[in-house]
Amino acid sequence: MSKHPTDVECSSDDFTTHSTPAEKSLERKLLLKLDFHVMPILFLLFLISFVDRSNLANARIEGLEKSLHMNPKGNGYNIALFSFTIPFVLFEVPSNIVLKKVPPMIWLGGIMICWGLCTMGQGLTQNFGGLVTCRALMGFFESGFVPGK
Repeated sequence: MSKHPTDVECSSDDFTTHSTPAEKSLERKLLLKLDFHVMPILFLLFLISFVDRSNLANARIEGLEKSLHMNPKGNGYNIALFSFTIPFVLFEVPSNIVLKKVPPMIWLGGIMICWGLCTMGQGLTQNFGGLVTCRALMGFFESGFVPGK
């Protein structure tokens, strides 16, 4: 099987061992610029994600089960908690595959908008089914927020 003429095999060593001091300086400046522009936004989103995960526990203390007509001695609250975890685990790898095909700006921006809409929907839900649906969708969208390697 022949390779396409434009296919080039290279390793990470090709980029680091042959760079000049000027290129290293430019690379350092670029990484510093990325750190100062991207990292604060990602930190804020991680913080919001962490606070959002504890929202359901706070809502339970404030009367979630009563307002959604759930049995306080039943498993409804646990089901609502667990409905987030299943899609979060299942869609983490497919999200990484999609991230290789779709630019991160579009992918991360899209899932953050959808995640925010699901968070608002969770606050506006009127029944247990709506809560479980919102939690499952939040797990789906949040699975793409922290891409793996």
